[in-house]
Amino acid sequence: MMLNKKWIALLMSAAMVVPFGFAACNNDGDGEGGDGTKPTGNTLTAPQVTLDGNVLSWAAVENADSYSVYLVENNQNKLVSEQTGLTYNIPKTDVGEYNYYVVAQNSTLNIKSGRSITVTYTIAPDTSTLLSGNIYLVGDSTVCAFSDNYYLPRYGYGTQLYNYINCEPTQIKNLALSGRSSKSYLTEGNYATLKNSIKAGDYLIIGFGHNDEKNDDAERYTSPTGDKQTEGSFQKVLYDNYVKLAKDKGATPILCTPVVRYDSTGAYTGSVVHVTSNGDYVQAIKNLGEDTDTTVIDLTAITKDLYKQDNEKAQYYHAFTTYKGEKPDETPNGRDNTHLNKYGAKTVAFYLTQRLLSSDCTLKNSIKTNSIAPNFDIDYPAAIKDDYVRPEYDSFNPTTTTARKLTTIMTNDTSADWYATAMGDITNANSFTISESESTFTVGNTDGKGKFASGGDGFAAAFIQIDASKNFTASATVKVKSVSGEASNQSGFGMMLRDDILVNTVQSSLTSNFVAAGILNTKGAIFSRENGTLSGAANTISTAVAANDTYQLEIVRLGQAVTVKVNSYTKTYTDFDFVAVDNGYMYLCLFANRNITAEFTNVQFEITGDAQGA
Repeated sequence: MMLNKKWIALLMSAAMVVPFGFAACNNDGDGEGGDGTKPTGNTLTAPQVTLDGNVLSWAAVENADSYSVYLVENNQNKLVSEQTGLTYNIPKTDVGEYNYYVVAQNSTLNIKSGRSITVTYTIAPDTSTLLSGNIYLVGDSTVCAFSDNYYLPRYGYGTQLYNYINCEPTQIKNLALSGRSSKSYLTEGNYATLKNSIKAGDYLIIGFGHNDEKNDDAERYTSPTGDKQTEGSFQKVLYDNYVKLAKDKGATPILCTPVVRYDSTGAYTGSVVHVTSNGDYVQAIKNLGEDTDTTVIDLTAITKDLYKQDNEKAQYYHAFTTYKGEKPDETPNGRDNTHLNKYGAKTVAFYLTQRLLSSDCTLKNSIKTNSIAPNFDIDYPAAIKDDYVRPEYDSFNPTTTTARKLTTIMTNDTSADWYATAMGDITNANSFTISESESTFTVGNTDGKGKFASGGDGFAAAFIQIDASKNFTASATVKVKSVSGEASNQSGFGMMLRDDILVNTVQSSLTSNFVAAGILNTKGAIFSRENGTLSGAANTISTAVAANDTYQLEIVRLGQAVTVKVNSYTKTYTDFDFVAVDNGYMYLCLFANRNITAEFTNVQFEITGDAQGA
């Protein structure tokens, strides 16, 4: 049956969306000031409380330095929170009525106010119906599942929908993939799975946009201008390959606009809300919904409104690579402005389903009617990775480093300061040659030191530091200057992009993440290490490496994709983790080890923009 409404936009605040409960207020304060009147003498005014959804809030009381929240249960007053803040998220999930009141206090004067009025929070029974069929999801990293070693790992909102839908978790088929646009996704096996599996009675939630904006990437870019008949347009790709596919199969498509990127300034304009110099991607999705009678859930408006309520607190919806300070007083560090953590993903999933509940999409019948918004005090701590171990690492600081500076090169107004290091399983940094003359870099070893092996890496390099938020292109010509004795199966040379850098440090078990446009084991091109695992060369070179062999190297970073080239060999790494150790920077290295000395010429490096992919 054709849907009646075209799109749904949320413009109300997060606290307003609770369709299942209500608050009953009883003026039953039983202490001095408990009726809300201003007391006299050495006392405090009782807090004036309100209840929106499951959020209990009150205005600051003059001279109070903290507040106690009580639950009245079985004729007992149970203290559930002592805090300085002015809100309390009620964590109850079971059907029933719960009565709360608040008392203000001044610990210095040792005085308390009377009780506030008591408010009743009600959770009604769920009246949803069991889902028949499946829910399929397609989209990018803001939708998909991850397997991170972050302090606050990444989660797409598609992973949390099961919390709010009356279904078995297996009925939700999350086919979203990190780094994809509506266009590039079409080449993936997951798209073939969608086409072959979706059937009448199913639903398809479509969550693209972040990577369609990449106008410097022909494989992913779609234009926000034009309609569903305009070649190359975002609307046409969405309609032809997702909306029409679902409807032709008898399934129901649901379009979602992309979530905002976190903006530390709180402005939420421009590309962080997906309005680019080429056009407005959110409006394109809305227009397509209008034109095709397809439900649209405006997650951009939902998250923008939610974040602007308290932008400082909103950052805790996002992934963080590590933390600073010491437990239990640590604070998250290395914020990812694009990707959500589990708490953030659960929050987005909640509001998505609440908008569906108030729509005329038939999926609303299976949305749980008594869901509550995620609770910061409960869901944020639960989002922290239990077994996370913080790496012992200090980020490279050019102003205080002991690394020898080689040179500064300029390419298209990009300045790159190059330094020298030998690091990892090297025995002694003095065994390596690292020099520069007129932008020709020479790096190598002649006594068999350094290696690339399953247990760890060791090499010498000329390197630069790159902000982890930037796109770039880098290229060089490398010539094997000499092979001393015999290069072994642990020898390597080339151009590397890696997570961290150590300055002239011996560390036998160096297993940080990297990708390399280079030669490994004397006969293979392109290799990498991720999560401790060394992956051998992706391509085979027919003859062993010898003096005067020459290779063209290139590494290009575009959002979540890093493309590595050695001559005609190419490999693209999507969503590779370059911030597991150093959460602010990446390092580009011209490297060599273990009886190989390499000469690098025509070295080019250019920052090409911000890496706001998903």
